[in-house]
Amino acid sequence: MRWLKLTALFSLWGFFFALVAFVHLWISILALPNRWKIISRLARSFTLLLRLILNIKITVQGDEGQLERGGFVIIANHVSYVDGIILGSIFPIVFVSKREVKRWPIVGQWNMLGGTIFIDRQHKEQVGLLVAEMKRKLQQEANLLLFPEGTSTNGEKMLPFQTAPLAAPLRNRSIIVPVTLTYRSIEETPVTAANRDLVYWYGDMDFVTHFWRLLGLRGVEALVTIQPRVECFRYKDNSAGRKKLAEDCYDRVLGKVAERDSAPEDEEDSAADESTSLFPG
Repeated sequence: MRWLKLTALFSLWGFFFALVAFVHLWISILALPNRWKIISRLARSFTLLLRLILNIKITVQGDEGQLERGGFVIIANHVSYVDGIILGSIFPIVFVSKREVKRWPIVGQWNMLGGTIFIDRQHKEQVGLLVAEMKRKLQQEANLLLFPEGTSTNGEKMLPFQTAPLAAPLRNRSIIVPVTLTYRSIEETPVTAANRDLVYWYGDMDFVTHFWRLLGLRGVEALVTIQPRVECFRYKDNSAGRKKLAEDCYDRVLGKVAERDSAPEDEEDSAADESTSLFPG
């Protein structure tokens, strides 16, 4: 079964790699606007088929259709590269990722073709270039997906959100759509600390070994919750504004704002405490 899935995956990748390369050429020859809006929709088709090969079933809560017109910044919690497969199969997106992904075999080449914006955390003086590239793609009506934690975790606790990647949506007065991703079951067994590493990928886990195990799974179920929007025009474009924006986005991904909207005032603190972990420990 693994080899069958792997063969299907490589065939799919080869077809879409050639297709997207051709579309890039076609866009250039015809001087079409919104290159990355077009490419992101092709990439979604590829990612959807990849998700079907891996037999990942998704339940979406919220209005996913709002993101079809593009120009939004989608943020989410992060526990695995599988997160990108799930979210990329639902929304047309351009990824914002760490620079190291560019060197990954096959994955790196596909990300470059798909317009992924790579963050170089070791050269913070390049933040201006990052902001400019993100702004340019947002103006082309492409959605951007970023994981503000900066790295994947074991899900026991969400890391504080980094502020630098949020500079672009803040300066562009974009709308941020927070998304909460929860893995419900692996092979029809609820996700726990005992089985989560079959899907979760973090720390110094080897990618090839982990992906080979993933190919052997009979199925995974996940829940994607689209949280209330964050409107960047409400925040000042300075370091304090970015910090406040990062904190509010963090709360939205945890669902704390939604809980507070419906919870009595004296229950707010207890609701917040219960939301510090999205996944089983």
